[in-house]
Amino acid sequence: MTAYQNQPENINMLGQNGFQFAIKRLPNVNYFAQGVSIPAISMNPIETPTPFAYVPRPGDRLTYEPLAVTFKVDEDLKNYFEIQKWLVGLGHPDDLGQTRDLSKDIRNNSVGFRPVGNATTFVSDAVLSVLTSAKNLNINIFFYDCFPISLTELAFTSTNTTIDYLEATAVFRYRKYALDE
Repeated sequence: MTAYQNQPENINMLGQNGFQFAIKRLPNVNYFAQGVSIPAISMNPIETPTPFAYVPRPGDRLTYEPLAVTFKVDEDLKNYFEIQKWLVGLGHPDDLGQTRDLSKDIRNNSVGFRPVGNATTFVSDAVLSVLTSAKNLNINIFFYDCFPISLTELAFTSTNTTIDYLEATAVFRYRKYALDE
């Protein structure tokens, strides 16, 4: 066997701007998505003691790092407040009515929530579509049971001489991610 027989089928490189992102619950964020990273995944090994040393063995649980999505903020702040409303419904800082309002959205199923198991919860699925160098769909990476855990601030300033459009970053936790399931 020569070295030429052991070459990859596709030698095209992956471009960092070849993606589309969508989370069912956030239609206004999807359009303005500017950046998303496939989160790190890790597994802690189990250390098995021996008389001479601890021997690492494969662990039994995976840890998924949070999913961060950066997006341009529209001038009506619709995409920013989509996430803020979801966070307020989950955290109900004033009263449980805020969670009840979020529950109404779930029952209406008009905003991308979905039931998980036998109980309806406040999660939504997302997909990161990775594109080829020709901008065709290549791979879908699905994120299951997403919910927001943070939303960055919006910093307004009157000292800039150029117009810089505001960006925000939303951070999500999720159950798992997987390819084309």
